[in-house]
Amino acid sequence: MRNSHKPVAAGLRGALGTPTISGSLLGLVFWWQSLTPTLIPRSWGTQTVIGAICAATGYGIGALAGCGVHRLLERSGRLPGSETRRRSWIVLAAAWLIALFIGSKLWLGWQNEQRGFMGMASIVWLDGALMSVLSPFAAVLLVVVGRVMARGVAAVKRVIQGRVASIVSVPATALLVIVIGIALGRGVALPALAAAANFVHGRANEDTTEGIAAPESSAVSGSSGSFVAWDSLGRMGRDFAATATSSKQLAMFHGTDARLVDPVRVYVGVRSADSIEQRAQLAVRELERAGGFDRKLLVVWVPTGTGWIVPKAATSVEQLHRGDTAIVAIQYSFLPSRLAIFMDAGLANEAGIALFNAVRARWSKLPPQRRPKLVLFGKSLGAAGVEASFVGADASASVANMVARTDGVLIAGAKQSNPIHAQLTRERDPGSPFWQPIFNGGRSVRFLNRDPNQVKLDANWPAPRVVYLQHPADPAVFWSVKAFWWPPEWMARPRGFDVPDAMHWFPIVSGVQAVADLIFQLDVPPGFGHNYSSLDYVRGWASVMPADGWTDADTSRLARFIDQTAGDESEP
Repeated sequence: MRNSHKPVAAGLRGALGTPTISGSLLGLVFWWQSLTPTLIPRSWGTQTVIGAICAATGYGIGALAGCGVHRLLERSGRLPGSETRRRSWIVLAAAWLIALFIGSKLWLGWQNEQRGFMGMASIVWLDGALMSVLSPFAAVLLVVVGRVMARGVAAVKRVIQGRVASIVSVPATALLVIVIGIALGRGVALPALAAAANFVHGRANEDTTEGIAAPESSAVSGSSGSFVAWDSLGRMGRDFAATATSSKQLAMFHGTDARLVDPVRVYVGVRSADSIEQRAQLAVRELERAGGFDRKLLVVWVPTGTGWIVPKAATSVEQLHRGDTAIVAIQYSFLPSRLAIFMDAGLANEAGIALFNAVRARWSKLPPQRRPKLVLFGKSLGAAGVEASFVGADASASVANMVARTDGVLIAGAKQSNPIHAQLTRERDPGSPFWQPIFNGGRSVRFLNRDPNQVKLDANWPAPRVVYLQHPADPAVFWSVKAFWWPPEWMARPRGFDVPDAMHWFPIVSGVQAVADLIFQLDVPPGFGHNYSSLDYVRGWASVMPADGWTDADTSRLARFIDQTAGDESEP
């Protein structure tokens, strides 16, 4: 009985045994590279996790490489002696200590430089000290876990070797591990995650934000005369319907003598109808009931994953056109965009196509002189839903579809992998940067941001206009899985005005940093990262569909006004 514990004890000693020189050296290189700044400033806790993952990954790669080198040296009889190894460990330990001290100071400087640029509070020396002390310990823990897993795989290999020829034991072991991993992932982990996400966010969708009550205006969904029941709107729909820009808010900006109209807000939730097509048709009927086709401007809006309608973007267009607007949207999911993009894949595109086609079919039946201007809006995951109706064989065809079928399009924070965004970037005019492409001289499509030095394009900009709001340092736009093994083109110089100079690409490490940037993409002030500001939205709407006599001074004034009255730019 006592002997049965020996393999376990031996495995534990192996997992906690002496580290390798090659693994420790490459782990140090990876950890050092992880300190460089990226698109989003990082707290000491975030950097601790990033540094630990990178160091442990580097250790694993270095240990494997070192094992191969050791075998080659062993066969040739050139293994280094114990004294050489001892000196190597002394040098490596000193290198780690120096790196921890200098790295802490460098990281602190880079982070505070970036935070100062964004108007964020600085971090202090204690943050750097905590990061540099805790990160290596966390890396060691990850290495131990990795060793335990590796020894488990080795044990499986030994079992297989006892039953099959040794030449096939390695591929058989790899295949078995992969099959078990896929089975556990697809059969257990993913269903469990999907069930948990649907349960948690489904319940959240049924909640009502404190202070939100059913609207009285007949121009809004959920009111007493609405075809869409208040209880079926979902949390995001109720927030949107209940916070329509009021006549009082319009008068606060435009003055009491201005000609003002109550804006129309139409929203159909996931519980309002069974299918996306049914929701789109219900949205059109609701739009007719509320008087949306009688407004000057009709906006087909594709929301984010939860069904969220960006408050500042909605308020901007309503204030810009004195309330003579109608916004129509349907909910296709109640999951946050980060989950919806995987679990409800394709629903944003399906919803965007269904709603636009339904609205445009009814809009086309109106006499041309009575039709409102028909425009589209989408942010983030919603941007993909906006583009879906117009994708052509190339950028010229896609833009032609937009121009022919709409009176304008405003898109914010679209992923570079979105079909039309990718076409415009790939087929941009020579000399224009990846992060702010110019297509066809900016005749129909333009990319806008707050860069004071962006290229001035022809002032003669004929309608219809297509505008992409795009911060050069928006992780949701630019990071992709390729960052693990290939340098992103947007890192090339010249860079966007908000991309740190010290930022650079390093294999694997940059991919880990990218994941952190995507997780914390909204944890920055408005105007940076994926957090678009009132000024962004007002400039965007004023570019796509300007009001008569509108000026740049009006844009600045309205942006300041909205900052004081609209909701936060943060998807709940």
